[in-house]
Amino acid sequence: MSDQLFTADLEVRLRSAEANLLLRRFRAARLASGAATIGMLDRDVMKQYGQNLVVIEPAEDGEFAFLYAGAQVPDDAGATLGAKTTATISREAGELYRLGCREASLAGNAVCVNHQSGPQAKVHRWECLFLPITDAEGRPILVALCIPREYKHEFFRAVLDAMPHGAFVAEPVRDSHNEIVDARIIAANARGIEICGHEDLDALQGLSITVAMGDGAPLGPWDRHLAVLRSGKGQSFDHHYRGETGSHWYQMHAAPMRDGLLVSVVDITEMKQGFLELEHQRKMLLDEMEQRRGLEQELWALAHLDPLTSLPNRRAFRDAAMLKLAEAQTAHRPCAMITIDIDHFKRINDAFGHGAGDTVLRRVADIIKAPLRPNTDIAARMGGEEFTILLPDTDSEAAITFAERLRLTVEQSLVVTGEQEIRCTISIGIALNRKTSNLDDLINRADRALYTAKRSGRNKVATELDVQAGPKSSTVAA
Repeated sequence: MSDQLFTADLEVRLRSAEANLLLRRFRAARLASGAATIGMLDRDVMKQYGQNLVVIEPAEDGEFAFLYAGAQVPDDAGATLGAKTTATISREAGELYRLGCREASLAGNAVCVNHQSGPQAKVHRWECLFLPITDAEGRPILVALCIPREYKHEFFRAVLDAMPHGAFVAEPVRDSHNEIVDARIIAANARGIEICGHEDLDALQGLSITVAMGDGAPLGPWDRHLAVLRSGKGQSFDHHYRGETGSHWYQMHAAPMRDGLLVSVVDITEMKQGFLELEHQRKMLLDEMEQRRGLEQELWALAHLDPLTSLPNRRAFRDAAMLKLAEAQTAHRPCAMITIDIDHFKRINDAFGHGAGDTVLRRVADIIKAPLRPNTDIAARMGGEEFTILLPDTDSEAAITFAERLRLTVEQSLVVTGEQEIRCTISIGIALNRKTSNLDDLINRADRALYTAKRSGRNKVATELDVQAGPKSSTVAA
């Protein structure tokens, strides 16, 4: 509740025609006889203004007593003012009349108070004109003309219509078993009426919610609203409406209201479209990143892997092997180098064709890959029919066992290409790292052992000891 007092320029500030007419009568009476008396309230005035007039006289302790109160001027609680004082009516109304009477008495002239009622009052705003006059015996009294400026329902209607989102109120419809089967709209704000595609509330009021808020209408789906009506618990959700006028996204909140339903609707189409566009851009970016990742993997494979066998190539092997060998040297751990060559590989190409030769290379590469320890052992195709394996933390006995297993697996394998069946063998050389070994030295010593295996008949495993003993004693038992 709040009051605004005006003492000057009342002709401009007064909004109601009734107040302006009474103010002119008051001033005409003062001009004619020097003072306005109770006589100005003649039959015509009472007939025209009586329902909105209040006649007040001063009482004790700064209060005022109501001598007369029109039926249209109750206090904020809706009670009559007749035969009461400003101390016995509602606090808000008492403050209004004390303010107006006191200021009009002090000024000896008309004053206006714009009064905003409390939350329980039917009238939201009053325009109250206070006039100081005298009664038949010359005693000072006051006349107040109270004109409703705005009713509470008008105020809240203006508030609801000013809201940027739609609002609807629906009451339930029950069947013969008292079950809620539908609901009908009883109120809506301007935005809500617009969302439903109607021109005014009359066209929407009484409409079944299963039609106005059904699955195919802007406010659907109906089952969500029905759940709120039956459970008494609110729900919030997004709804995509596709209609004749286009596609719209709405954010909806359905809340129980007494035994009915209050639905608020916010058009989030622009925000949703922006979000969907961002999602589309994000997906495109992810796809592009995936494509780049694939290209990077392809480039990495081209730079590091042998395209035929998918084993590391010579360059990748040297880079990784140098690190592994350095670690072994620093930790004083054994490290075995194994070099492999496919026996008589040129004869395979000449006899069966290069396609068959490629198949043999892939088969041998697969056999080499199978026993490797992940993240420890390194194998590579060094070129042609030559392969190399580095086995960290592997001594001579373990390296020979590993190599013999490879040799035997290749010997027992059968490569089928078309109608051709091809068997092949491999020769293997082994060397172990020394205190002063570098990678090239280690590979050279393993190669010398490999050549010893080939000179001693192929399909053999040879070590550095076999190189020192000579070709005649270079064979290692299977």
